[in-house]
Amino acid sequence: MIQRKLLLLICCAFIANTTYAQRKRTFIPEPGEGVSFNTSSLWVVGAPEEFVAGMRANSQAIHFMRDNVIGISHFSWAWGLGYSAHFYNGNLHLDVAEDGTTTPVYLAAEQYNSNRFATEYVDASVEFRYRGVANSKGRYNRFYLGGLVGYKTDSYSYLKNDNYRVKFYNVGGFNPLRYGVYAKVGRGQLNIFGFYGLSALVTDGPLMSDWSQARSMNAGLSITL
Repeated sequence: MIQRKLLLLICCAFIANTTYAQRKRTFIPEPGEGVSFNTSSLWVVGAPEEFVAGMRANSQAIHFMRDNVIGISHFSWAWGLGYSAHFYNGNLHLDVAEDGTTTPVYLAAEQYNSNRFATEYVDASVEFRYRGVANSKGRYNRFYLGGLVGYKTDSYSYLKNDNYRVKFYNVGGFNPLRYGVYAKVGRGQLNIFGFYGLSALVTDGPLMSDWSQARSMNAGLSITL
């Protein structure tokens, strides 16, 4: 009889301890996301007055990240590599002659159906991350602050109108490096994304005199997986 009462007492103590632990909800950190896809609208800050940006200017980027949790906390840091493409739609056309001479031309709206210059980069990024407590569906509040450095792999100019279509590859003058800061804020897999470029867009060539102060800025969405 005494043994049964003792066994019952032990079981009650175990249940009470388990219930208390569940109510306490001790935070156990888990590694964060490893893939980030960013799609955003693109603006040029510091461009000359002659440049009229198009509504379709945009950036697309994908980064593969390695998350490192800092102790038993809500914080971590991550590093990774990725690829990004930036499409500066607007009225600036970069005409390239046979000898490689690049001439900037500002077109009137009726002179083109589609016109842009574009740059592509391989990026390396570092993030400082905060993640809140996950709910029953595994979703949590997120605030990520990061910086990146990219190396240019290509740049081109594209023009299409009613009569013809032309595309010039490897257009010179654009900065071989891009760097800046960004943030991701949200809950779940879809988040708000913002980027501000600290590097000059142009470092050489015929655009240098008018575009020396031009910087890129983005605002859009980030999908984290």
